Amino acid sequence: MKKLIGVGVLSVLLSSGVQALSLEGAWTLQDADNTQAKLDAAVEDVVKEINFFIRALARPVLEKETQICNTWLLATDATQFLWQCDDNPPGELALNANKTEMMSDDGRLIMGSLEKTENRISTILASDRGTRTNVWQIVSENEMRYTTTLESDKIPKPLTWTLTYTR
Repeated sequence: MKKLIGVGVLSVLLSSGVQALSLEGAWTLQDADNTQAKLDAAVEDVVKEINFFIRALARPVLEKETQICNTWLLATDATQFLWQCDDNPPGELALNANKTEMMSDDGRLIMGSLEKTENRISTILASDRGTRTNVWQIVSENEMRYTTTLESDKIPKPLTWTLTYTR
């Protein structure tokens, strides 16, 4: 994977003559004080439907998947979409490919695909554990809504949460 280094790399991508999407750039989390409460509520909504004895095992696994991103860096160039949460390694998917194969940090094969419209970009990442759909949607010039949905045959219903970001 390519490494995005702050806004400097984004500036190079954006000034390279490629038409920029309105989602491109740096986005900062809003209402950070209530974010953990939103994520905890989303996890609890799913685990309450899991067998009582399994809940204690399922809760920490789901909490690990509900990472809070204080800053999103989003960019596209002629061939790919790049996204980066805080200082984590960036994700990337080809713009024109049906599916892209990649490896997770723990060695799992992940199949990724991308859906793009004028005001929204979605990444669908599927592995043997399930599917993660990330959606970045522009609400206004300076506001973006980020929604994640985790689906797996190991949980009774999808785990979904939405956070708001501004430029």
